Amino acid sequence: MIIKVNHKTLYKYSTEVPKLIQCVKLYPTQCENQKIMEWEINCNSGKIVESHIDGLGHKILNIYNKNFSGELEITSKGIVKTKDLSGIMKGLSEKVNPLCFLRNTNLTLPCKMIENLTKKIKKRNLIEFAHELNLSVSNSIKYVSGSTSTSTSSREAIEQGEGVCQDYAHILISAARYCDIPARYVNGFLYDDLNASENATHAWGELFLKEVGWVGFDPSHKKCVDDKYIRINSGFDFLDASIIKGIKLNYNGNESLESKVFIEPCQ
Repeated sequence: MIIKVNHKTLYKYSTEVPKLIQCVKLYPTQCENQKIMEWEINCNSGKIVESHIDGLGHKILNIYNKNFSGELEITSKGIVKTKDLSGIMKGLSEKVNPLCFLRNTNLTLPCKMIENLTKKIKKRNLIEFAHELNLSVSNSIKYVSGSTSTSTSSREAIEQGEGVCQDYAHILISAARYCDIPARYVNGFLYDDLNASENATHAWGELFLKEVGWVGFDPSHKKCVDDKYIRINSGFDFLDASIIKGIKLNYNGNESLESKVFIEPCQ
């Protein structure tokens, strides 16, 4: 599938920012599952500098601004050709041992409810167990837009019984790590036939299964990732995999954020 993406993030600052530095991870992953045909990142103010390729293969850019005021818009757009490989991620260029992703964070610490999800599944082979775990997480909460925030943990989401894609991903990661399966959070885009023009960024999880490697599971849609998904980056949790992180020096004003994604197939 060939997918065209236009992602916009708009920051608004109430007063002048003496120094603003933003780390941007918005380049799609280069692997067998997807090929970048076109991609560019721009901003309406400041200097964009290519920084480095991190240990997980993410291309990192930094944006520098001094004495900035008003609105800062960061755009990333392009065309990506994707393949459906049954969720198996092939050809990832990374140097991090998968066992590192057994480490939990404040957003992914398991609780009794999450532990109980895993105990209901019969211990068959690892691949079947992972699929059953994904479905179990899918049924653990209801999708309710706006019901949680970016600081909501897996425990808080499952206890209230509601969440969004971020929360499904955190619960899956928490449950998998409890079972000694390396798991990580993935940020990206999803082309949805039911909402074909305007979408939001999407989140899912990847589990490392010894037989096949990293496999993408999307509990919010009860399936493995396919050719409608574009992978951007991964990390321990939402915070670690944030697509844009910023540092403001000597700033006491307010900051607001708006984000939109327009996705459409090219053929």
